[in-house]
Amino acid sequence: MIRFKTTLNFVIVFSALLGLALVIGCGSSAEKQAMTDLLQQYSQTVDAYSSVGQSEKAEMEEKLNSYKSKWSDMKMEMDGHITPQALDQLDNEYQQITKKYASMAGKS
Repeated sequence: MIRFKTTLNFVIVFSALLGLALVIGCGSSAEKQAMTDLLQQYSQTVDAYSSVGQSEKAEMEEKLNSYKSKWSDMKMEMDGHITPQALDQLDNEYQQITKKYASMAGKS
């Protein structure tokens, strides 16, 4: 009888902890939000790149290279903090923005 109660208590505590982990893990994380914010800034800078004059393009290119570097660092840092699916989705968005920038820079 005592062994049954011990096992039952273990199952209840384990279930409660598992449920808590699932509830906490379901929300949008601060790490994912930080990566999304960086991608939005990067995208806005790429959009602005197309409308600036030749004299300002060098400054914009430095800023864009800075965003690329930040993205690489952030991607490695956040690898274990967000789900692989979310990381892949954000990385695909980054690749699309980078392709857009490369096509603009190639035309100039």
